[in-house]
Amino acid sequence: MSRLLFLLPNVPHPADSGAKLRNLMLLRLAAEAHTVDAIAFGQLDQRASLAALAERTQVVAPPPRRTVWQRSGDMARSRLPDMAQRLWSADFAEAVRCLAPEADLVQAEGIEMARYLSLAPAVKRVYDAHNPEFLLQRRLSEAAPSIPARLYSRMQWQRLERFERAVVRTSSLTLAVSQHDANQLRALADSACVCVVPNGVDAHAYPLRHGSAGHDLLFLGKLDYRPNADAVRWLLRAVLPGVFESVPQARLFVVGANPPRWLVEAGQRDARIAVTGYVVDERPYLRRCCALLLPIRVAAGARLKALVAMASGVPIVSTALGMEGLAAVPGTDYMRAESAREWVRALERVLTVRDLRQSVVRSARAVVEQRYDWQAVRPALRFAYATLRR
Repeated sequence: MSRLLFLLPNVPHPADSGAKLRNLMLLRLAAEAHTVDAIAFGQLDQRASLAALAERTQVVAPPPRRTVWQRSGDMARSRLPDMAQRLWSADFAEAVRCLAPEADLVQAEGIEMARYLSLAPAVKRVYDAHNPEFLLQRRLSEAAPSIPARLYSRMQWQRLERFERAVVRTSSLTLAVSQHDANQLRALADSACVCVVPNGVDAHAYPLRHGSAGHDLLFLGKLDYRPNADAVRWLLRAVLPGVFESVPQARLFVVGANPPRWLVEAGQRDARIAVTGYVVDERPYLRRCCALLLPIRVAAGARLKALVAMASGVPIVSTALGMEGLAAVPGTDYMRAESAREWVRALERVLTVRDLRQSVVRSARAVVEQRYDWQAVRPALRFAYATLRR
């Protein structure tokens, strides 16, 4: 049995975000066959939650949020991307130096933690790439609404590409959430060892329901994340007016932390748009809503919120990009829409055609059980770790 040290951007309980869901899954699956230690950013009252997941643990206070001026100064002084500096902490680095020598393997969860791998030179290093971040920034640069935003994303894209290439090349193993992402990461460093360990959910934690007879729609996700904010803005502007005209009873719930001011004001002006902010448990909203909407136009990685909806029996309407990386078939496991007109038509159907909802629900739940339940993901993780012994 090996000793694994996980480096976490936060304590993954409660698992109220996609990254936390993945980190919680990997910790639990790894602990089945290995001794697991963990260092995470968090508050002192979260120590018990982390201690329940690993043998030796340390919780470090997160660094203060950097101002725009500090970030600008860092960019001028360093060639590192912003994401590599966002969670850098001398206290966390010292914790890594203390625990890493006793580990056989050190695993960094996400790019914000990847920089700490350089502090563990004498052990095997694993980089879990939640997203190919360089790809996301490239897409953001292409879709940016203003010249300053485009220039910022272009600079970050180039820095992220250089940084991620170095991380992948110097890691003993890189984990990707999908074959698409694995191909992108191998293109950065073609000699690197990259294995696919899909995102997964505990399907039993999301009992299948058999469809809602109401007219409530759901968007779920952190709203200070640019691709999510962009998706909601487009949905409100281009799609919802047509939906409200054809189905007057329809209502949209936007559930997620840190909603921007313009979104809160939109909810205050229109009673058909409910902006909840952060919620500890999204399952009550999944139970009451008849569809999850993923109008994603800029993204990378694979959306865990889609797996949660598929497990819960909530049909999905999404762009192809919104379901990228998942083995889901449009028209069978979810309803695909790209243009505003296609979105209005798809939402009219999902709101009014009960048999369609039930068919999509059954097919999507089967996909989760067969490919994305934690039990189905376990062999992929074990295979990935086995490559380190070859």
